[in-house]
Amino acid sequence: MNLGPRIALYIDPPSASFLRDRFFDSNGASHAGDHILAPYAYLWKFFNAKNIPVHTADFLPAHAEGTRNLYVSIGNPANYRKLSRRTDVVLSAFFAMECPIVEPSMYRALNRAQHYFKRIFSWSDSPSLERFVGGRLRCEPFRWPQSYESVHEEIWRRADRRFLVMINGNKLPRLYWQELYTERMRAVEYFSRTGEIDLYGVGWDGPSIRVGKIPVPSTLRRLHRKLLGYWQRIRPDPLLEAARRAYRGFAHSKPEILGKYKFALCFENSILKGWVTEKIFDCFFAGTVPVYWGAPDIETYVPKECFVDMRAYADYGELKSYLKSLTDKDVLTYKENARDYLHSPQFRPFTKDAFVELFARIVEEDARVSAR
Repeated sequence: MNLGPRIALYIDPPSASFLRDRFFDSNGASHAGDHILAPYAYLWKFFNAKNIPVHTADFLPAHAEGTRNLYVSIGNPANYRKLSRRTDVVLSAFFAMECPIVEPSMYRALNRAQHYFKRIFSWSDSPSLERFVGGRLRCEPFRWPQSYESVHEEIWRRADRRFLVMINGNKLPRLYWQELYTERMRAVEYFSRTGEIDLYGVGWDGPSIRVGKIPVPSTLRRLHRKLLGYWQRIRPDPLLEAARRAYRGFAHSKPEILGKYKFALCFENSILKGWVTEKIFDCFFAGTVPVYWGAPDIETYVPKECFVDMRAYADYGELKSYLKSLTDKDVLTYKENARDYLHSPQFRPFTKDAFVELFARIVEEDARVSAR
């Protein structure tokens, strides 16, 4: 169906660095992960093939006579109120893509935003998120779209692998409720005692970075970080010291790094129902067995035969004994189970196709046309 200029979709990205349509460049944001923007590039291609233009929100014209502009915010609550006064703009959806302990201010803002947007989406459900919102929440769950649908075959087949890896930045949460940031550091400290873990990521050469947005000038934040660095030279943090012993540098390619190891510590930012991010799937694509800790309902989304569940072990010593007991055949079984899962209907909610179908439904309902 040729819809001409009557309908347009504008997406407000989570960072200004993605404006000017950079949000739809699948090769952008390499610092955050390999092709992490691929789902948005896929979405752009799908709708443009339907003659429905898609742009980042900075391209939204001041007024568009005769055009129905659908506005979707990816975690940015700064612009919707002024747009709500425009008759040519529909506030179609707000996607809460960041964890509540990382961006608590965004969740507090949802209490008001939900009265403006037609839909609120998150990976978790309303009852689990209401403690952060401060009241009742009208929320629909969706799944994080993955950039790939199958394993990286050449990497997946590698047999000569080291023992254990973790890829994470040196960060601390904004809130400490059910967080796993510090648990990652405790895990690294344990395995670093015997040199059995390699750590990759950013920021490990300095103090930990507090995540989340705060109304403090960048100059003051840099000064605070510098002062923390001086203080830690006087009073070193044992967990950070252990992490630096295990640190091997920045992960320029997650698949390449993960593909060098049998196992990876795969801890989400928070223990929260439904909160399953790309971490476990990155391991599957590379043929690495994830040691998972995060969503308490993980087996609703991923079969237990595909990963090692950290909750099954009393401590890291018990985990290590189990991992060391696994034969090459046992490891291969985990890998093959994960590969089979990626080709199963159970994985489909995490695919780019499912993500595009969700947006197609939004367009159909809000523009009253078929976008399939």
